[in-house]
Amino acid sequence: MSNYELTYPFHYANFFIPEFIIRMRRNREILEKPSPRQSINMGKILLPMYIRNGHLKFEDLIKAAVITSQVENQKIAEKTALEILTQVSEYEDEEGEPFDGDQLLSLLASKTKEVIVSPHGKGLEQTYHNTSRNNDVDQFVKLENKPDIGVGPGENRIVKLAAKTLKNELDEKMRKLLAYLLKERLLKLGRELERKDDWSKIASVRPFQPGEDPDSIDEDRSLENIIDLGRKIEEIRQDDFLMLKKKKKNRNIIYIQDISNTMFYDYEGINSINYSILSLIPLMWGLRNDKWGLILYESNSHIIKDLTDERDIEKILEELISMITMTTTQMEYHFRGTRDGPTWGGTIPNKSFEWAYDQLIEASDRSDRICFIFSDFVINEPGKESEESKKNYEIIKRMINENIKVFAGISPLAYKEIFRPYSVVAIDKLLKMGIPVIETYYPSVFLDKAHEWLNEISK
Repeated sequence: MSNYELTYPFHYANFFIPEFIIRMRRNREILEKPSPRQSINMGKILLPMYIRNGHLKFEDLIKAAVITSQVENQKIAEKTALEILTQVSEYEDEEGEPFDGDQLLSLLASKTKEVIVSPHGKGLEQTYHNTSRNNDVDQFVKLENKPDIGVGPGENRIVKLAAKTLKNELDEKMRKLLAYLLKERLLKLGRELERKDDWSKIASVRPFQPGEDPDSIDEDRSLENIIDLGRKIEEIRQDDFLMLKKKKKNRNIIYIQDISNTMFYDYEGINSINYSILSLIPLMWGLRNDKWGLILYESNSHIIKDLTDERDIEKILEELISMITMTTTQMEYHFRGTRDGPTWGGTIPNKSFEWAYDQLIEASDRSDRICFIFSDFVINEPGKESEESKKNYEIIKRMINENIKVFAGISPLAYKEIFRPYSVVAIDKLLKMGIPVIETYYPSVFLDKAHEWLNEISK
């Protein structure tokens, strides 16, 4: 649980139990109806929890939904319970498959009219009106072979819908519930990344290759391998000998997050800040055992944590989640205590890049030194390159020359026609420098790409 408890009176269960059963029956993935005794069993489970604590917690309802369902239905039961508790419509369209490269660019570019300045855009909080999407054609095809519940696009859909609902929810209790739910789902993605990362760090062996140093052969494991293979002495081959894989280095990581004004434009009900945070939080959680720092930038830089600070990561993640509901004006007030300041909201990342460079250059060169940048990369004016923008690339080049690895998490809005004149130059320059530029549209896809890259640079 987080520092606060999300509580429900017992009468809330009176709504939850029949609604859960109705939704389970409607779900086309379940062929048989739930037992008519399900609501009785669920009530028996919930009542002792209520009597003991005087209230029901969020996880009490989820657990009751799961353990009163048959084993093969428990994943869909968890999803159904989450949808009920977060007021997600069961008839909402599924997300489409993730696309790569030019295919995704063309799809996003064709939906330019869906980019709007939301009430999260500076100075427009009172003039915003919703843009109807009823006549829009969804360019993304539906999945024919759906993944297991809780993985892939299924998990992404829950996370993104929770973020949308949190952003629009006015009731404070429900906002706390949604924030808790969102945090738990993002940490779950982070734990999956952590497991993959830990597994890849385990010292393992590989076959000996001609020309390698024989002193690096693991004699005990080689002998075991030869015996297991049943080789006679005259049958032993070079690749029967095993060598220890190189142990991975420790890591020093700086995360840079853009909070400039363009990060508050909406696409599919979510803005660039949201897209970034939904990928940044699980990444930070999955790599929390490494040394790390975090800085935010607009016209100014806001250092949240440097490499040597000792701070509770969960509190920082909760602060990041709170940014999902903020307007740029609220963000300004949060960090500077002012509103509509003349120097707030621009895009001047070079001071933050410089800070990241200084932090990482001081770290041991025996470690992997890494910089993750999350932005829409709306930096250059079309056809122009200012001295300020030149500095951005110069600092990144210095990082690369010092063997600091850079990875860019880019908002899908950067590829929209409204932003392409500003972002295309920056993206092209990053790619020419050999920097991976990975979209944050699907958090799970972004994390997979980041994990592959982390493995690659540590070899």
